[in-house]
Amino acid sequence: MEQMLSQIMEQMKQGFDNVNQRLDKVDVRLDGIDARLDGMDARFDAIDTRLDKVEYGLSSLKETVENNASEFRSHFKHIESKLDRQEKTFEAIIEKLRST
Repeated sequence: MEQMLSQIMEQMKQGFDNVNQRLDKVDVRLDGIDARLDGMDARFDAIDTRLDKVEYGLSSLKETVENNASEFRSHFKHIESKLDRQEKTFEAIIEKLRST
């Protein structure tokens, strides 16, 4: 009887050892998955940083384009008013030449 009990206990111990080995393998796999997820998190953080830089660059570029457009409009208005003055001067000269 004692021998049977000892045998049953040994079988149970072997069964528990097998379960423990399998659980250890599961732990190793989960650790690997955790490491991969940590790597993915780091990559996503890097992507977020890069996208923030791109967004800042686009914002800066937009501001530059808007500033240039404003400067060009101002410059063209200045040229247009200069041309208008010259046109009036030429018209006055032409009128004087016609009247003489």
